[in-house]
Amino acid sequence: MIEIKTIGREAVGEVASLIAELNNSEESHIGYCGKDENEIRKSLLEDLDEVPFSDCFAGVYEGATLVGVVGFDADLEDRSAEVWGPFLQENKWEAAFDLWNKMIELLPEEIDSLQMFSNAKNLRVCHLADELSFKKHSDQTILEFHRENRESLNSAQVEEITPEYVSAMTKLHDQAFPDTYYNGRQIIDRLNDHYRKVFVITSKGALTGYIYVEAEPEFGDANIEFFAVDPSARGQGIGTQLLAGALQWLFTFESIESIRLCVNASNGQAIHVYKKAGFQHLHDLRVFTKEIND
Repeated sequence: MIEIKTIGREAVGEVASLIAELNNSEESHIGYCGKDENEIRKSLLEDLDEVPFSDCFAGVYEGATLVGVVGFDADLEDRSAEVWGPFLQENKWEAAFDLWNKMIELLPEEIDSLQMFSNAKNLRVCHLADELSFKKHSDQTILEFHRENRESLNSAQVEEITPEYVSAMTKLHDQAFPDTYYNGRQIIDRLNDHYRKVFVITSKGALTGYIYVEAEPEFGDANIEFFAVDPSARGQGIGTQLLAGALQWLFTFESIESIRLCVNASNGQAIHVYKKAGFQHLHDLRVFTKEIND
C-alpha cells in the first residue's frame, strides 16, 4: 500500500540514504543535492535554515519503507525555492504527481518561483518538469579537477576579499550571473573563516576579478561556485590566476581529492579553458524554472 505524507525530522536518515542511493546514478541525479549520505543528512538539518526540513519534505511510503521523496530549499527574501528531487525508485514513478502535489501544499505563500536542476540523463524528471509547465532556463556543464593534476597549476597571487572590495565584487557578480542561485550579497553573507571564501585580484585599488569557493573537508568535497573578471581586465590571464589560486587553497585540505564547477554549456570558450587547465567533464544539468502563478 502506497502512502504519501509529510516527513518529520526523525526520518532524516532515511531521506538522506534514499537520496544518496538515487543521486549516484545519472538517470536519477539532481544537481546540488549531494551523493554522500552523511553530507546530505548534514545539509538537510543545517542548511535548510529558512524553512526547516520537517516543514518542506514529502515522502512516498510503501508500508514502512520510504521509496520516494521531494522537498525544497526556500529563500524567502528572494521569494524562490530550489527543488530537491523528485527522487523516486524507478518502479514507483506512478506516484510522482501525487508526491509533487503534496510538496506544493508545503510551500510558504511567500514563494513565487521554483527551480529544478536535473541531470540531462534524468529523463523522468526532465519529462515531469515539462508536464508541470516548467521552462528550461539553461543547460549547465559540470567539470571536475583531480588532486593528482595540481602540480600543473601555476603559482598565483590572490588574496581574500576585504571590505573595501565587497561592493565591486557584488556588482561584478550580479552583472556576470543575473538570476542565478546566489546573488552577490548572498555570497558575502555565506562567507566564513574556514570553508567558504572569496578570493580577488586587484590592480591600483580596483577589483579586476573574484572567485567564490566552498570546501567541505569533512566529506572530502569542494566546489568552485562562481568567478568572473571585469570586462576591462580580460585577456590578461586574471581568470587563470584566480582559478589556480582557488585550487591551490582547496587542495590544502588533505581530504579533498577533486573539485567541481558549473559553467553554462553554451560557453564553449570557458569550457575549453577549464579543460586545458586539467578539468574533466563530469555531467550535464538542465535548469528549469516555474512561476507559481503560472
